[in-house]
Amino acid sequence: MMNIKRTVMGFMLGVTSVGLVACSNAHKSAGLEDAYGDGSMANGVQTAGLGEMGQYRGDSMHGSWMDGMTRQVANQLGVNDNTVYFAFDSSAVEEKYNYIVQVNANYLKAHPSAHLRLEGNTDPKGSREYNIGLGQRRASSVEQRLMALGVSSQQLTPVSYGEERPAVPGDTEEAYALDRRVNLVYTRIG
Repeated sequence: MMNIKRTVMGFMLGVTSVGLVACSNAHKSAGLEDAYGDGSMANGVQTAGLGEMGQYRGDSMHGSWMDGMTRQVANQLGVNDNTVYFAFDSSAVEEKYNYIVQVNANYLKAHPSAHLRLEGNTDPKGSREYNIGLGQRRASSVEQRLMALGVSSQQLTPVSYGEERPAVPGDTEEAYALDRRVNLVYTRIG
């Protein structure tokens, strides 16, 4: 029985690895333009405005929440992370995350059959009920920004996970800062 489990796990890891490599190279070979359509997005601009959290992006722990579909779209959009972070006890989208919201809005408008789940999360401070509400307010804030940029509400589903899905393990202020977020997860791409 253990050998069957190991074989299945090995197969699944191999398929996932091949899929991720294919997805990460697909945007290069497809000749996709940047989200603004003018081809001007340079490597250094891709993470511009992402703020002081930038040191966490791309490491082995952070970003692991992205499934293959979301990672494929993020690669096409030229972003390393499809996440909007929030200040403590806040649901206001900070200006430094406008780029992520804008490139996702452009993708969704260009692909009307695409669908995005906005997953609101919080740190563990506060009651469970309060955190569910705060996660929902965060997801709704990103939803409102996307709709203000012309995205159809039919393409968006805001949900809250409260404190149930921490970004990284740990009870430090750095870990909590990563927990205060909305993950933009593609459930269907166009």
